[in-house]
Order: sequence, then C-alpha cells, then structure tokens
Amino acid sequence: MNLLNKLFKYFNQTKNKIKVVDISSPIDGEIISLEEIPDEAFAAGVIGDGVGIIPEENSSIIYAPCNSELSSIFDTLHAISIEIQELELIIHFGIDTVSLKGKGFTKLKEGEKIKKGEKLIKYDLNYIKENAKSICTPVVIANMEKVDKIEKKTGKIKAGDLLMRVYLK
Repeated sequence: MNLLNKLFKYFNQTKNKIKVVDISSPIDGEIISLEEIPDEAFAAGVIGDGVGIIPEENSSIIYAPCNSELSSIFDTLHAISIEIQELELIIHFGIDTVSLKGKGFTKLKEGEKIKKGEKLIKYDLNYIKENAKSICTPVVIANMEKVDKIEKKTGKIKAGDLLMRVYLK
C-alpha cells in the first residue's frame, strides 16, 4: 500500500470516529448560561451541562430538538428525557414545576420515536409564571462522561434553530 493510500485510509478512519450531535432549541426564547439558571443543581452543573432558555411571551409548545428516542415524559409533564445517539438530553420546563403536578401542561406525543420539530408538550406560560418559581427552561446533557466538548449558542433563538453542537468522545 503506498503512502497516499495509507493517509487516505487513516483520515477516513479518524473522520468516522468524530461524532457530532446537533441539538435544536425546543422552544422560542432567550438563551442564558447554565450559571444563570435560578436553581442550584442546574446552575452548578450537577444535573449536566447545557443552557437555560427563557421562553418568549407567545410561546406555548415544546418541540423535539432532533430525530431521536423519547426516553420519557415525566408524569407531571414538566420534564422530558431524550436519547440522542449516546447522549441523554433533559428538557426541564421551568423551575419547581414538578409541584404543579401536571397542571399547565398537555402531553401531545405518544410513542418513542420523535422527529425534529414534532410537538411534544403544550404549556400555559401564564399559569406557570404565576405558580412556579421560574419559567427558565434548562436544556442539559445528563451524561457528560460521553462528551468531549459542547458549542453553545447565545442570544435569542427560535424553536428548531441550532442550540448546541455536542462533540462525543
């Protein structure tokens, strides 16, 4: 095998080892840093790494951030767990929203397979504002041991726009 063939084979093998997962925003809003999330566990990165999103006033739907497997929608409908390749993504709508016991949320999705942009949960933003600690929505990777690095977007974002690019180990 000549040198060019060896190099070509090496670069193809290396290229195939790099795994990148794009995660789109599940809601419209303003991105904030993890440290700004008004919850100690999220802000300290105990749950995982990612961002928070403050929903826009007219938003009312949590959309699937990518094609993937829906691990679970919590019984209280305030949080969603999604498996994307090797990652576990948590979308946690609001802070202390578990205490609402599902009120203010409507499940729109049944089944495990989800497609990017598919409607998962409808929420009543005004009700949640009045009855929860915060409407800030953490979007975090729970199993950071699988992650090499994360590129996070900042500023305003629309559902479906790239929120994070995750590079797997």
